[in-house]
Amino acid sequence: MSDAITQFELIVIAGSVLGVWLKHQADYGELKGRVATLEKDNSEIKTDIKSILKDVQEIKLLLARNQIDRFEPNNGK
Repeated sequence: MSDAITQFELIVIAGSVLGVWLKHQADYGELKGRVATLEKDNSEIKTDIKSILKDVQEIKLLLARNQIDRFEPNNGK
């Protein structure tokens, strides 16, 4: 048997390489889409956390004001 690579084998190898490259590109595109979705979700979560933190700070201020009003001697009670 000959040690030389036949044209058929070259075509099969080229087709295989092309198939692997196309599969890689499809997987890369899918992963890129997933990353974009996760980054969007992450920014939404950060926005929500900032809003919650702002609300918690407001609650703290209201509680502190309530404590001051309750123990202030000149508040008329």
